[in-house]
Amino acid sequence: PGQHPAGAGGSAPAAGRVLAWLGYGGALLVAAGCALVPLAVGRAAGSPLLAGGPLLLVSLALLGAALVAGGRLFRAAAAGALVPVLGLALLRPVAELRSGLLTLATALVALALAGAVRALPRRVGTGPRAGALVVAAGAAQVGALLAVLLGAVAVGRVLPPWSGVGPGPHLPWGWQVPVAVALAAVALAALLPRMAWPVIGVVAVAFATLGVSGVGPLPWPAVPAAGLVVGAGLLLFAVTRAQPWWGVLAAAVAGAALVGHALLVGLAYPAGEAALLGAVVPLGLAVAALGRRASGVRRGVAGAALAAALLAVPAAVTVALFAAGVPPWWQARAALAAVGLPLVALVAVRRRWPELTGYASVAFAAGSALVALAPLVVRVDEPVALYAAVVVLLTVLAGPGTRPTGAPLVSGLGLLAVALFAAAGVLARVLVAPYGEVAAPWSGPPTGGPVPGATPAGVALLVLTLAAALAGRTPGPGRSGTPVGGDGFPPGAGLPTSSGGQPPRAAGWADAALSALPFAAAALPVLLAAAGTPWPVVPAVLLATGVAALLAAALARPRPLLGAVTVPVGLVATVTGLGGLLATRAGTLAGLGTLVVAGVVAAVAGRTGAARLAAALTAVGSATGFAVTAALAASLPLRTASFAVLAVAVLALAAAALPSGVDPIRGRVLDVAAQAVALLAVLLAAGSPRYAAAVCVLWGAAVGLRLLRRGEPAGWRWAFAGVAGGSELLGAWLLLIAGGVALLEAYTLPAAGLALAAGAVALRTRPGLNSWLALGPGLVAALLPSGVSVLFAPDPQPWRRLLLGAGALAVVLAGAARRWQAPVLLGGVTLVLLALHEVARGWDLLPRWIFLAVGGLALIGLAATYERRRRDLARFRAAVGRMS
Repeated sequence: PGQHPAGAGGSAPAAGRVLAWLGYGGALLVAAGCALVPLAVGRAAGSPLLAGGPLLLVSLALLGAALVAGGRLFRAAAAGALVPVLGLALLRPVAELRSGLLTLATALVALALAGAVRALPRRVGTGPRAGALVVAAGAAQVGALLAVLLGAVAVGRVLPPWSGVGPGPHLPWGWQVPVAVALAAVALAALLPRMAWPVIGVVAVAFATLGVSGVGPLPWPAVPAAGLVVGAGLLLFAVTRAQPWWGVLAAAVAGAALVGHALLVGLAYPAGEAALLGAVVPLGLAVAALGRRASGVRRGVAGAALAAALLAVPAAVTVALFAAGVPPWWQARAALAAVGLPLVALVAVRRRWPELTGYASVAFAAGSALVALAPLVVRVDEPVALYAAVVVLLTVLAGPGTRPTGAPLVSGLGLLAVALFAAAGVLARVLVAPYGEVAAPWSGPPTGGPVPGATPAGVALLVLTLAAALAGRTPGPGRSGTPVGGDGFPPGAGLPTSSGGQPPRAAGWADAALSALPFAAAALPVLLAAAGTPWPVVPAVLLATGVAALLAAALARPRPLLGAVTVPVGLVATVTGLGGLLATRAGTLAGLGTLVVAGVVAAVAGRTGAARLAAALTAVGSATGFAVTAALAASLPLRTASFAVLAVAVLALAAAALPSGVDPIRGRVLDVAAQAVALLAVLLAAGSPRYAAAVCVLWGAAVGLRLLRRGEPAGWRWAFAGVAGGSELLGAWLLLIAGGVALLEAYTLPAAGLALAAGAVALRTRPGLNSWLALGPGLVAALLPSGVSVLFAPDPQPWRRLLLGAGALAVVLAGAARRWQAPVLLGGVTLVLLALHEVARGWDLLPRWIFLAVGGLALIGLAATYERRRRDLARFRAAVGRMS
């Protein structure tokens, strides 16, 4: 024999074992495949009782191989696989022969296998226990699914709600479901540790109760009653005895599911549903009372139960009234009134059970919001604005104190927006057309009807006024009041204080009034329109409200919300009220007169400079409008109104001259406003030159007096002087136009004289100013128009030529005396042009030799004295250059 490698003796048996196990596994797989055929067919050897036998033999063969040659894990797996196979072998004949009992048989087999496995020694029972657990879990899942199916069928039989119990499917196996669930739960409890027993128990009770609806011909009230009773028991168990936290959670979820299912099933009849909802209220309160002092999950269960109880109150009232045949609108009103009960409960919870305040707040917010929005969802002819406003008021009353926090605050703000949006249309119609139509100015009192929906909208705004007034009394530093903080602060807990360590205070009624002002200002005209008050009550009240608000903004002591609230409210009310009074002449005058008086009062007694300035401008504008309107109302032409408008401008100019104190800008603004009003007066009289001239002359005199005020800056004095002179000049021109005066100098010489006077004063007061800037414009205005007329007009105009020459000579002499360059040059140029013009005119009047003789003599004289003339010209240029 030859030599072999060192490992040959050990590898051959190992290879043999591998081949043997592969062959055994292949044969076992083939046998298992063949054994599945009779299991699927339901017969083996012609008998249903043996249908699972072949597969059971295959499993036993696998177990035998594991016991003979397998390891510990292999033996446990083979033993564990045997238990489900044995269960299949036992259940297959039942499915074939008595299929109606299959549900119960499954649970019984699971229980039997669990008991058998539990009896095995611990050292060999690991695998079988796992297999039995698989069987028991499968049986429990089958029972749970069937219970859920029966529960869904029960709910489906009552839909749509209030239509009674409809016919359901015939389920002869339905009675087995609760029994199967209970048996499967026992089997699981036998196989699982003791700590899992509470969860298994409560889940089994819940599913078994769901399956009660399939137990024979039970009277229908028994189904929701059973769910409610068992659910109540589970909830009470969750907050009293259940341990640990997952047991508490399981019991609470199971109980809540049963109660919810009972409420769904109770939808068959309104009376039954009302009774169920009424039973939820004491149940939730009892659970909350028992679990409120606990911690963790139990407190959460108690809070959720309390929230459910509070939500059930308005629902129970609504359904009970529906069952009694009460009309839908009374149902909605009763639900709104029933919101008061959760409000009382919330206040009591905040005082007695502070640890559950958050849950109660959320429940109150959700329930009240649903009730407030019910008119939008349910077809009832009820004003959603009023419902939302009432709930907003209840939310404010819910506190804490008078300031909601958390969920009530969010709900209240949302409902406030809903109420305002719902009432906005009515409010807009009342502001624009309170009597059903928009009246044209001075068309007479409107005769339209009332605004539809004004009464509920007005009441809603009135309720919001009360809510805003209560909410406006919020805590602040300096006085004792309600502690600042949100829901959930227990008594005695450290609460936040205001700055400086001072305890919080309750704000005064002034803050409350400011908070309520927008709603009150909106509610008053709407209620007056709803009451059918005649014209002009509504616009007059609006105007009075707006003026009062604006006066409060100007006269009252500054507060944080004063301007932000009163100014917008005042502006809107004033504008709309004045617009409503425009329907008649008397109304317009009364409205404008009211604004004048209010503006004067605020301008005199206002607390801030901005308020006094705005009031003064308002008074000026209103007085101007009053003056124009009064003339139109008296059927007078507009030119007669110009003097009244001018009087307003004069009064404004006089007010600007008063000592300004801390408001220096007020006088300047009033000066500008007075000029604008005077310009309007001139425009009103534009069709009559004499009236316009009178206005200009009077205004020039008023402005001339204005510049005499002591302490006036030089710049403003010059501006006033210019305005006064311009006004007088314009008045003079207008008078000339009215008189039909065509003489050119009648228009130019006054303007030139005014300009020359201003220039002469400027030269005396401003040393650096030259004569061209000071006197040039006036001289041009005096000489140029007449010179152009002389040079280019077809008529000879001897007197104009003579006077123009004399004037130009006088200008040259005056300029030379004062050493002013502009008069000398401008007058000299004018004289030269006139001389040339005279030569040109006399060219054809004298013989030509005279001109030639004069020219020749001039040339001879110039040639004879050429050097002296050059020196004279140089001296002249130097003298002119030295002039200013």
